[in-house]
Amino acid sequence: MKNFINKLRYSLISRLILLFLVTALSLVVMMRATMMFIMSNQFENNVLPHIFEYQHYLKQEIGSPPNVEKAAAIARRTGATIHIRGEIINWSSTDSDFNPDEIDFKDHHRYQLQHGDSESVRYMLWEKDGHKIYAGFTRWVERSGEGIIPLLVLIFIVYLCYRGIRVLFRPIVDIRLGVQKMGEGELDHRIQVKRKDELGELAVTVNTMAEDIEGMLDSKREMLLAISHELRSPLTRSRVSVALVDDDTIRENLNRDMKEMEELITELLESEKLNQRHAQLNRSRIMVNDLVTQLLEEMFPTDGIRTELAADSVEVQLDEPRIRLLLKNLLTNAVRHHRPEQGDIIVSTATLNDAIEIRVVDQGVGIEPEHLPRITEPFYRPDPSRQRKTGGYGLGLYLCRMITEAHGGTLTIKSEVGRGTEVRATLSTAVTAKNH
Repeated sequence: MKNFINKLRYSLISRLILLFLVTALSLVVMMRATMMFIMSNQFENNVLPHIFEYQHYLKQEIGSPPNVEKAAAIARRTGATIHIRGEIINWSSTDSDFNPDEIDFKDHHRYQLQHGDSESVRYMLWEKDGHKIYAGFTRWVERSGEGIIPLLVLIFIVYLCYRGIRVLFRPIVDIRLGVQKMGEGELDHRIQVKRKDELGELAVTVNTMAEDIEGMLDSKREMLLAISHELRSPLTRSRVSVALVDDDTIRENLNRDMKEMEELITELLESEKLNQRHAQLNRSRIMVNDLVTQLLEEMFPTDGIRTELAADSVEVQLDEPRIRLLLKNLLTNAVRHHRPEQGDIIVSTATLNDAIEIRVVDQGVGIEPEHLPRITEPFYRPDPSRQRKTGGYGLGLYLCRMITEAHGGTLTIKSEVGRGTEVRATLSTAVTAKNH
């Protein structure tokens, strides 16, 4: 209910309808007040003076003593309400109750008597031959229920305006959904253009923008893949040449540099594969705990990494090569920034509902808060220098995020400067998990 109210509150259509309704009600109130003011002035300035001028004619026509038949004829002819009160005659032109004691005549025998909300009457009084004659003239009459009709008409008009505005702004819904899909990576999605007005032009513009962005990204991806593939050939030839170097130190340094370059090329290729809208995963049933133990023995045997593995480890459906790459990158970062004197690096696993969580904690220098939102972006490095020992090329955590999202999960990073960093990768174990 709260979401529905907030949706109405920030809806452009709701605001337009509200604006129209306020305007319509203001016009109705203003027109009614104007008409009442005009009618009041007309009665006060034009009608009432003639009524009092006519008073002596009424006195003469009713006669002395008062003639009931003539009074009745005057009431029928003029629409006035006449009451005669005296010792001999007690007569009224209407059957309604009339209590003259409720009237305090002032201002030259003029008095305004309100009967609820239905009428306003001006009474005149004169005395003749021991009788008091009351002549009342209705100022205006508003029958019960007459105000409902304009209100119903106004509601109907507002409804028609609402339907019309919905039709006019219908393309906004298509544009919003289209932009949302494009933002989620579906750059091949196109908004259906149904109109030729300004909103139709906006939809065409958004489609053109998506085409341009898709073309630029495809060109960038193709160029990056081409370069990465082309680099493998000279890298292979270089390995052969390095094997012929006699100096062990030089040969070791060259091999290390080439290995680093090969890892970079591999990360580039893998990140571009995972960056596709439908990243293909080769899921197989694996034991994550066994995978962690095996990786530590193979690649980090002397780094003092402590494990806290889930006791209820089960086989799960994951892409094993990519999970190995995820673990390797997380542990490599932890080892690179870890301070052994502060404690051990901890790698832990935990089973959740249809998911498994891998957590890596180091006691390193930590990451400053302003860098955390962008730390998983490609080629982003808190340290602008390009020294390998200070953080690589900015693809490790980006690739970890891509692998996690390809498995329908999330990568969460918490860090505190001077105390270390914690990275949690939550991976969906369902085969039907949404791919990136």
